[in-house]
Amino acid sequence: MAIGDYSHNYRPKKLRELIKQGKTAKEIMRELSISSWSLREHLLLLQKQDGKYYEVEGLYSDDWRQQPHQIQEGIIFSPRMLEKSGFKPGDSFEMIVEKDRIILKKI
Repeated sequence: MAIGDYSHNYRPKKLRELIKQGKTAKEIMRELSISSWSLREHLLLLQKQDGKYYEVEGLYSDDWRQQPHQIQEGIIFSPRMLEKSGFKPGDSFEMIVEKDRIILKKI
């Protein structure tokens, strides 16, 4: 699985460009149509991919909490990931946490 196959709307080239332009977190979220949670995830993916740290103004300020968002419990898999696994939308899992991994067992 390549980086970004599991992350909604991950566009590393565009994100890198916006960061180099000095865009704030709010501007990047608006441009890429993503939430603050997704921006944080995408930034981590980009930093891992590029092997360097990127600073985004406003990413860690408290005002991101004011964004309207829906908090859900659980793990969300893309249809593409489900297709490859043989599972279907709506399947339920038991989560088993071990020392260095998490196992999802269908129930």
